[in-house]
Amino acid sequence: MRVRSCHAVVGTTLAVASLAGCRQADRAPDEGRAASETHVVEVTARDYSFDMAAEIPSGWTTFLMNNEGEEHHFFLLSRLPEGKTIVDYGTDVGVAYGTAWDSLRTGAMDRAEAGQLLGQLLPEWYGSVVAMGGVGLVAPGRVAQTSVYLEPGTYVMECYMKTTDGVFHSVLGMERSLTVAEDSSDAPEPVADIAITLSNDAITIEGEPNAGEHTVAVRFLEHPPVGLGNDVHLARLTGDRDIVDVARWMDWMEIDGLEAPAPAEFLGGAEEMPVGYTAYLTVELEPGRYGWVTETSAGRGLFQEFTVESSASP
Repeated sequence: MRVRSCHAVVGTTLAVASLAGCRQADRAPDEGRAASETHVVEVTARDYSFDMAAEIPSGWTTFLMNNEGEEHHFFLLSRLPEGKTIVDYGTDVGVAYGTAWDSLRTGAMDRAEAGQLLGQLLPEWYGSVVAMGGVGLVAPGRVAQTSVYLEPGTYVMECYMKTTDGVFHSVLGMERSLTVAEDSSDAPEPVADIAITLSNDAITIEGEPNAGEHTVAVRFLEHPPVGLGNDVHLARLTGDRDIVDVARWMDWMEIDGLEAPAPAEFLGGAEEMPVGYTAYLTVELEPGRYGWVTETSAGRGLFQEFTVESSASP
């Protein structure tokens, strides 16, 4: 689970006029380095485990996640501070979240009190954990693709969806360590035809989401003063399902938030990254109703519904 400490948002300007891939503000591959083929890491998600390599190269990495489970899954990658391990993360961070969540779920505390308790229980070193993206929510039987730039280090990979009984998937086994090596993949940065810019009060979209395959650049412009960072997920809406209901469900602190079953069919997305970074997701859009939605978005209005029309006849 994740709740980030306060982040100072310095003057950051991202150009959204170009839909071509942009280099990350903090760190990027050497310009003189020859671009190789896309580096793909396959991930299999099950109820409740991840199957993938234990160590991967640094640099641009395309995660291809196949959800073979019966519930929705995702994964967030968090880079740990030097000297910390997944055991420390589970003991110090996981227990803090579990205690706060149990207090909220049982009615012993209200939302504000549980949030305050969580802040008190989280270790000081948690403020140095850096969320570095990952594959957003993926429905059972679906495959999703997200590309991120990873620096060397030790990472925790976790899914904190909830079962129908309100138990975090991470507690049941969907939490594992990943080593990102010093050796680089030398893979090129993807090129996008749609751009999404995430700020604290808006999802700004440039490009036409018509039927077919698209690569979407997700640019992280801001981080909220407290709490979760910005992310984005693609949901396919069916029947009379309201995007507002889906947005409310995305909040893990709602009693039924992120709990199975999901109120829509999710097709992937981009998890939280630092300000100035860009992630890329490749999606195949069929005719229908869709929504871009973020976690804890209902209160901030960070969701946007759109319709994909049938392709025009030749």
